[in-house]
Amino acid sequence: MSPKPPTSKTASGAPSKNAHSRNASASIANRVPRAVAALARSDPAGCVIAPHHHLRDQLIYAIEGVMTIRANGSIWTIPPSHGMWMPAHMEHGIRMDVAVEMRTLYFQPGVVRGRTDACCVLAITPLLRELVLRAMAITPRYDPDSAEGRMMQVLVDEVGLLAQQPLSLKLPADKRLLRLCEALLADVSSAASIAELGESVGLSERSVIRLFPKETGLSLLRWRQQARLMRAFALAEQGMTMTQIALELGYGSASAFSKMFRKLFGQAPRSFFRASHLGARSTPP
Repeated sequence: MSPKPPTSKTASGAPSKNAHSRNASASIANRVPRAVAALARSDPAGCVIAPHHHLRDQLIYAIEGVMTIRANGSIWTIPPSHGMWMPAHMEHGIRMDVAVEMRTLYFQPGVVRGRTDACCVLAITPLLRELVLRAMAITPRYDPDSAEGRMMQVLVDEVGLLAQQPLSLKLPADKRLLRLCEALLADVSSAASIAELGESVGLSERSVIRLFPKETGLSLLRWRQQARLMRAFALAEQGMTMTQIALELGYGSASAFSKMFRKLFGQAPRSFFRASHLGARSTPP
């Protein structure tokens, strides 16, 4: 079965430029008889890649910009310090939260040891970033026994060692709760109460409290906090200060936002974003 070709659209809904050549390049990357193939692309803020799938496992990575990826009933936020492991044949769609410089790796299924058939966010090491950048200059039909072939094998090994990170949110199957979640994602700063949110989709407060953990694995409060923290990556990429980010997300102060961020990521947002920013720009693409 052939993979669905990804269709890119701009924020206005029009097909993005160079979509045909991108689809052709992706087709080559999916079929070239090598363990790994590399593909680079650039997209403007708001660009949407429609749901599609590939014949190969992928590491979806952006050296600049932040992406939101949807697959298998969940959403993930991918800042420049992280990448998304996407198993072969898994349907997924991508939205560019800001302008994105994407660098994708396509692996023959089973080549990367340590990675499963589950989607996950991976912390990108400085070594892997440099390997990815170098891979973009290597011809798809590289000699496996050459220096380039050996470098590609190091890249494969490094991907298998990457640590997973908590940057995902499960979406509910219940259509009413899904509408509620979509509204929260569209306005993460919303201060609406559970009762108000439930009423907007035809559910009582008690029903939301009871159903939400069953559908998502989190309470509505915890889900909303996670959505806000994930949105923070895109705001930081736009150059906002911690105070601006906190207010944009609906927190009363930068300290309140920092407290919640530390609980999830184990470090202050300022140092986390600084490391991500510097790491993404340590070497010219």
